Amino acid sequence: MATRAQLSQERSRLRRDELLAAAIELFAEGGARAVTHRAVAARAGLPSATTTYYFESIDQLIREALGAHVTRWVQELDKLAAVDSSSPVDLDRTAGLVAAVFSRRGPEIAAVELSIFLAAAREPRLRDLANSAVESLEGLLEVLLTRAGVVDPSPVSAGIAALVGGTALRRQSGRYPEEAEAMMLTSAIRDLVAAHVLGSEVVDRTIADLRDSVA
Repeated sequence: MATRAQLSQERSRLRRDELLAAAIELFAEGGARAVTHRAVAARAGLPSATTTYYFESIDQLIREALGAHVTRWVQELDKLAAVDSSSPVDLDRTAGLVAAVFSRRGPEIAAVELSIFLAAAREPRLRDLANSAVESLEGLLEVLLTRAGVVDPSPVSAGIAALVGGTALRRQSGRYPEEAEAMMLTSAIRDLVAAHVLGSEVVDRTIADLRDSVA
């Protein structure tokens, strides 16, 4: 049976987590300006003085909230990359995979992560976390590309990561339905992988032939 002190510590941890989650929600909705002591406490359903009890400043609260979000994302990516599976990856079916990921990670989550990367330009601690997130994403992509039979997948994984980031940015506009976004990202990934597999000489020759045909 848990002691009174242990119960108190657990209750305190839960409150702190609630404040961090509330700060993330507000940050996604309105950026750093929307994250105030009063707003965070109200969103978490806690007394207005709660945030100052757990955090020395609003800047500390924002840094820890964004840091916790990126850390969870990195852990998710690392777990996916660590899954041992002998089944090959079928590039022809990646549209379904991308659509499934989109359904779990909607535009609002992408907005938070984009905001974190922008904030990382001004905050060294967040920059380190953002770098870890990119590293984990590229690591997962390398695992999937290797299972698809791609040799030397590192350059391709970096390119796909850039495509993912660009798609996350475009999703914020709502210009295309999520199904269309999934199909366009899948098509771009396939083209990038195909160019890598064919090799630079074939690609250069194809571009030269295209240039000659237009001239």
